[in-house]
Amino acid sequence: MASQVAERYGQALFELAKETGNLVHWGQQARYLAAVVEENPQLLDFFNAVKISAEEKKQMVNTLFSGQIDPLLVHFLDLLIDKKRTKNTVEILRQFISLENAERGVAEGYVYSARKLAKEDMIRIAEALTQSHGQSLELTNRVDPRLISGFKVVIGNEVIDGSMKSRIESLKSELLKESR
Repeated sequence: MASQVAERYGQALFELAKETGNLVHWGQQARYLAAVVEENPQLLDFFNAVKISAEEKKQMVNTLFSGQIDPLLVHFLDLLIDKKRTKNTVEILRQFISLENAERGVAEGYVYSARKLAKEDMIRIAEALTQSHGQSLELTNRVDPRLISGFKVVIGNEVIDGSMKSRIESLKSELLKESR
C-alpha cells in the first residue's frame, strides 16, 4: 500500500504525463529512474543528507539526469528536493508506474526467486504468463533466499508457487498425513 505522499505525488506526475501526451515515454523513464535509485542507495542517502544544500542536490540531479530524461521529470525531482520528499522517490515512481500500467491495461506482478533472475528468464516467464492470462504483464523480480530454488509468481491475488520451499512443505505435509 502506497503512502499518502506517494499517492499524491504519483497521481500528480501521472496527470502531468497524460496532459503532455508522454505517458508511455514517461513510464519508461520512471522505470529507469526507479532502477537507478534502487540500485544505488547511496544516491538516496545523498539526497536525504541534511548537511547538503538543496541547490547542491539539484545540481547533482541535473548533472546525472539532464539529457537522460525529460526536462519536466528533472524538474519533478527538483520539486521533491524542495519539498523534502526525496526519501519517497522510489515509492512515488512506483505509484506513477502502477497508474500508467492500469491506464494501458497491464497487470503487475512479482517473481520471487532465491537469486536475481536474468533478464531473459524474466522475459520468458512474462511471455508464458501473458499467454495463460490473456493480458499483458509487467513482472518485477524480488529476491527471497528462503525459496532455496525455483520461483513464486504473485499477480494480484493469484499465486503460482513453483519453489523448492513449497515442494518441501507439501512433501512434509503429505508425510505427516501418512504417518497418522
